[in-house]
Amino acid sequence: MAFLCAQCGHRSVKWFGRCPGCGEWNSLEEIQAAGKDSVVDSTWLGEELRSISEIDLKNVHRLPSGLVEVDRLLGGGLVPGAVVLFGGEPGIGKSTLLLQMAEAMARGVGKILYVSGEESEGQVKLRANRIGANSERLFVLSEQSLHRIMAAVENIEPLVLIIDSIQTTADERVAGEAGSVKQLREVCSALIQLTKTRAMTTFLVGHITKEGSFAGPKTVEHLVDVAIYLEGSRTEDVRMLRSVKNRFGATHEVAVFQMTGKGLVEIEDPSRFFLGDSDHPGQPGSVYVPVLEGTRPILIELQALVSPTGGYGVPQRRCTGLDVNRVLLMLAVMEKHLEVHIGGADVYLNLAGGLDVRERGTDLGVITAVLSSLRNRALSGRTAVVGEVGLSGEIRPIRRLKERMAEAGKLGIQRMIVPKSPRIGKPKGLEVVEVEHVSEAIEALSFE
Repeated sequence: MAFLCAQCGHRSVKWFGRCPGCGEWNSLEEIQAAGKDSVVDSTWLGEELRSISEIDLKNVHRLPSGLVEVDRLLGGGLVPGAVVLFGGEPGIGKSTLLLQMAEAMARGVGKILYVSGEESEGQVKLRANRIGANSERLFVLSEQSLHRIMAAVENIEPLVLIIDSIQTTADERVAGEAGSVKQLREVCSALIQLTKTRAMTTFLVGHITKEGSFAGPKTVEHLVDVAIYLEGSRTEDVRMLRSVKNRFGATHEVAVFQMTGKGLVEIEDPSRFFLGDSDHPGQPGSVYVPVLEGTRPILIELQALVSPTGGYGVPQRRCTGLDVNRVLLMLAVMEKHLEVHIGGADVYLNLAGGLDVRERGTDLGVITAVLSSLRNRALSGRTAVVGEVGLSGEIRPIRRLKERMAEAGKLGIQRMIVPKSPRIGKPKGLEVVEVEHVSEAIEALSFE
């Protein structure tokens, strides 16, 4: 005999009025422990034992999602039998993007079933009209019952199933409210088995907490094949779809979109989009930095503003789009190895265009931009810098330097300061200066 919490799934050998796991009152329910005689001979998918050399992949073909950027993010398209966990903050555009994909796939590959547990079919139709979705092979079901959803799948036999959202779907045979840990585990397990058996692709939409992690579905993230989430600010029209887990492709890939009145529009050249129409920064405190998002290089403009505090108060250190802890380290490196004293000044940093970057290739760009603003002198010509800076001031190599230089050269960069690297290929028309220490990098820079 045992007791199981209907909310969090905590298992106990004795009954408690309050669950030790989640703190919920009167949630422990008695269950019968399984004995040796209760074991049932069953199989998950009904497949036989085979050598891996005998498995044939001729019938496994990726399905195009209808959006080029999404296909690139997923590694070439949707894999039959894959379960994709799709996360994002409320109102960020998850349902809109999935409905766009559903319409494109319905027109291109076959039947698509869109299940909405938060909106009526009329509300889904209103959004569909706005983005132009009206395919006869796109089916909409407003339902929260797992068994009715599974019955609809058996009836329609779709190639792709979209559950929006998994927190609203419930199994009537399982105790607990929809969205509880126990319900999520049972519902996700049933949908994953259904997906694998029918060789279709399933999208499970999940909410994101303020900390940026999956809320309820975090407990089942290890079960899915792919985990992606949509991020962006509600005050900006830029949305980034990021891959955090992918069993069929590279992780940490990104796809960039722009939110419009007719849905999300793909941005195939993010560098030109984030740089805008400016020919060069041309202002003190601005510098070009080629960053890496997944395997894609993007040329961005990093801006810094150094302003005296006026002799009172604690100097401010604020940044947007960068890791503030990393910025503080770079300011300390400047104080120690460049003898640049900014202890009595406020320092503000920003990435133009609203991009959020966490890679260390921006270290040299941060130092350059701060120094440019402090001296009130702009970098001469079209110059870009990139490199990771160590605490002893050394410039360390970075990943995919060749691709970064190619992206910079494509956008008209004439001169680039990079870490010293053996057998580095230099693109035509781009002057490349290799440095080993931050002091060498500053000496190589020229200011107007």
